[in-house]
Amino acid sequence: MANPVIRSITATKTTLQPGESTQVTVDAFDPDARTVTLAGRVTDTGGSVSTVTTTLTVGDPILIELTSTDPTVTVTPDPAAPGRFTVTV
Repeated sequence: MANPVIRSITATKTTLQPGESTQVTVDAFDPDARTVTLAGRVTDTGGSVSTVTTTLTVGDPILIELTSTDPTVTVTPDPAAPGRFTVTV
């Protein structure tokens, strides 16, 4: 099994004054993930056929964490967006 890969860590604002915040996003993925394509087909009574496909990603869930060794920095994960954090100094 391959290790998870971090593509990037970006901040919306890279210089902060005390009391300010920035949003930090960690873009990571599981290289062991694979994709599965599903196809659906509908046929009406007249014989007309309509098809559609969708792709699913199957992989190990990854946990993305962001920490700071500075006790004056607060890192708050965004529960609605894994990999997104608010960092306040």
